[in-house]
Amino acid sequence: MTANSEIGYLEAIDTSLDFIVEKIISKVSEYYTLNNEDLNFIELNRFERANIIVSNFYKDKNTFLKNNSNNTEKLIDLIYDSLAKPYFLDGTDIAEIEYFKENAINEENDEKYIFNNDIFSWYDMGKFDSENREELSTRIKKLLIQNKNNKTHTLDIIDVNLYNSIITNPQLLTSINWRTFEKLLADILEKFEYEIELLKGTKDGGIDIIAIKNQSPFGLNRYLIQAKQWKNKIGVEPVRSLIWAHNEYRATKSCLATTSVFTKGAWDLANKYKWQIELKDYDKILEWIKMANK
Repeated sequence: MTANSEIGYLEAIDTSLDFIVEKIISKVSEYYTLNNEDLNFIELNRFERANIIVSNFYKDKNTFLKNNSNNTEKLIDLIYDSLAKPYFLDGTDIAEIEYFKENAINEENDEKYIFNNDIFSWYDMGKFDSENREELSTRIKKLLIQNKNNKTHTLDIIDVNLYNSIITNPQLLTSINWRTFEKLLADILEKFEYEIELLKGTKDGGIDIIAIKNQSPFGLNRYLIQAKQWKNKIGVEPVRSLIWAHNEYRATKSCLATTSVFTKGAWDLANKYKWQIELKDYDKILEWIKMANK
């Protein structure tokens, strides 16, 4: 059993990006009507920047976990720095770099890759800092305090004993490690006769599981699952991000699964895309577990 501090930081990064994106959309909308192409472009940038922020966090993770002094401000600085400066992800291979070159935002300059664009400079970060840092700081502190006192269970084996334990003690679902939650979802879907690809263990705001099933007479169906082992409610922005990923990957349907609950705004947005998006909260995941355990 390990302290939940790391999850707290990762959730704080996601929550901070949600907050910043919503502020940017709100501010830009005062002067310009955003269409679906604009919103999709913002989500593409959010997805990429989330990867960069998490990558930068892991470079300095031990400093954050060992030193509790002023970590909220340090995390905000890391987020702002990751948004303001161009980066490449660690492990970016040659093929990916070539893709970025071919899909550069500024086609006249091959060095201006997707990661280098200034989407988050639409609203000056200096002004954003002075107007929103206090609220962002309050949100992050709350998340870190909540997660600091919680414990998570990291389990390597997903078996009938885990299913029975969660059914007997449903609150256990909220205390399993985020990677264990992803593995549990993958195991459930395998029991539902899906072919599963569990993606690499990073909390990058991206897709965690791809599930494929041959449902005749329509042939193969491809489903995307994003898992969020959060303590707080899931708001609108993660749903909007999943809608972007669903369209980008051209899946049959996509699911946002959480051990928490969704806000009314999240449900309202998902209902507008009910043929593309599905939400599974704490209660629905427990239903899945009981169904898979029969």
